[in-house]
Amino acid sequence: MKKLSFLSMMMAAGILFSCSTDDGWEEYGDVNNGQTMPGGAVTGGDATTGSALTGTLATFDVVINTESLDETETLPSSSDTYYEDYVETFTPTATLQIAFNGNSATVVGEVDGVTVSTQGAHVTVNSTVKNVAYELSGSTTDGSFKIYSEKKFELILNGVTLTNPAGAAINNQGKRCYVVVNDGTENTLTDGSTYTMVDGEDQKGTLFSEGKLAFSGKGKLQVYAVGKNGIVSDDYVFIRPNTNIYVKSTASNGIKSNDGVIIRGGVVNVEVTADAAKGIKTDGIVQIEGGRVTAITSGGTEYDSEDMEYKGCSGINTDSVMVVTGGEIHVKSTGLGGKGIKVDQTMTVSGGVINAIAAGNNLVDRTGGDSGVSAKAIKVDGDLLVEGGQIMARAAAHEAIETKSTLSVNAGSMAAYSSDDAINSANDMVINGGYLFCYSTGNDGLDANGNLTINGGLVIACGTTSPEEGIDAAEGKTLSINGGTVIGIGGGAEAVSGSQQKTVISGVSVSSGAFLTVKDSSGNNLFAFKVPRAYSGATLQMSSPKFSSGSTYTLSTATSATGNDAFYGFITNATVSGETALGTFTTSTTTSGGMMGGAGGGFPGGMGGGVGRPGGW
Repeated sequence: MKKLSFLSMMMAAGILFSCSTDDGWEEYGDVNNGQTMPGGAVTGGDATTGSALTGTLATFDVVINTESLDETETLPSSSDTYYEDYVETFTPTATLQIAFNGNSATVVGEVDGVTVSTQGAHVTVNSTVKNVAYELSGSTTDGSFKIYSEKKFELILNGVTLTNPAGAAINNQGKRCYVVVNDGTENTLTDGSTYTMVDGEDQKGTLFSEGKLAFSGKGKLQVYAVGKNGIVSDDYVFIRPNTNIYVKSTASNGIKSNDGVIIRGGVVNVEVTADAAKGIKTDGIVQIEGGRVTAITSGGTEYDSEDMEYKGCSGINTDSVMVVTGGEIHVKSTGLGGKGIKVDQTMTVSGGVINAIAAGNNLVDRTGGDSGVSAKAIKVDGDLLVEGGQIMARAAAHEAIETKSTLSVNAGSMAAYSSDDAINSANDMVINGGYLFCYSTGNDGLDANGNLTINGGLVIACGTTSPEEGIDAAEGKTLSINGGTVIGIGGGAEAVSGSQQKTVISGVSVSSGAFLTVKDSSGNNLFAFKVPRAYSGATLQMSSPKFSSGSTYTLSTATSATGNDAFYGFITNATVSGETALGTFTTSTTTSGGMMGGAGGGFPGGMGGGVGRPGGW
């Protein structure tokens, strides 16, 4: 929300038109790089049954799901950036077997250049040689595995349960570690509530590594953190298909790294409960290519005296960039100021499924000059680029999806539900394709604090009462519609400027669940849209490449509609019943100047040409 537009102030039962240079119709597949209109529960369901209202979007949940995936995997070529993170590239020449049994540990095997010492069930390894594997099994409530290795090594988890009351269960003070979780085994690691530290050494979590951590294997790994973080690498964390990792932290973050988290597949579940804790946290890249990632946070905010600001939880948090090319991502934050996904630089989505929830309230009690913490489902400080995939986001107290820079959508689908702006950009917004559904219970549906340009795709934006709008561009900026199908409804409507496609702006009152339909002069319904809530004296804004110059169309309401495609209540090739005509409009070829006079006279002002109010409306 930024203003009460001219058209909002002039609200009456009228229809206005901007002009078009293209009278043709672009099929949805064409404007979305061959993608057909998405359907199913993730993107709105069947418009004929009522589930295409906001039901799925307003009520979907995120829960822990530890069921394994059956994934196929091919070893990449040597040119792959992460080729050496595949344990298949590592050939051990010797394996030491370490079995934990209560208060003791037994070591089987010897390797020149490797020394192993035990103190009760606490095992320490010093190695100066390469190509060594260490296999852990057995159980202890007072033990650990610590290794100093000058070379990369393999760590095989073969049904081990380790609890270290005084620190990390596994502590790698050396190089790259291949963590292989044996098929058919369950492995559990738990740290202590307090840590006994060693001078000059880090020890940051239950499973800590100075070097890279590369996970593989079809067994199950459970990590519990009661003193610090769950899984930590001072380099990066790499996770392969068919892995199954569960992390629960009551003290701090779930998975943390300095240089990145790369997930190519597998099942990753993270739950954190501490204030300001992150499910997955890295200073580097978050790259998700496959698998299923679920991260749930429930903690509140925490004041950072060094940065002099409050900080909240987030399911996934990166100080760098986030790239999603496949897989499933499910994130939820329920605490005060919590975010589903927080990206400090840019975020690019070209595939996969993202479901994000921010269920908590904003931080409103502010001290120390801080600006508070807002609860948002997806927040990106840099550019947000969507080139594919499916995104569904909901926020209870603030924006569902926000970028502090520009938003570009070329393909894929985005559905957002919020009490504030459903989708918001701090700068320009450009939509070249894709499918967008935006629903706000208290503000604008789609809001750009810069120019907003729509060149293709399907855009549905539902705002609330005046002065909020379905589609909103910044004061002094422009809304341009050059292609695609656009439906905006709210308390007002943004004037279009410099558009290449006709746009209708009309006053309308409609009940929840009723269909708005547009019919051409031959009686063919171009499309129908099921309105997700009641509007009284609202402003409807529509644009479509099916609108052709000089043609007359009828806007109606209908009690039911059936059709071929469904996206949150929007259907094509509609067959409707229970129609009530609201009025007719005839397109214009006027390209400048005031509105053309009609049966009811035209509106003044240089809005780009159009027609006046139809008679009887």
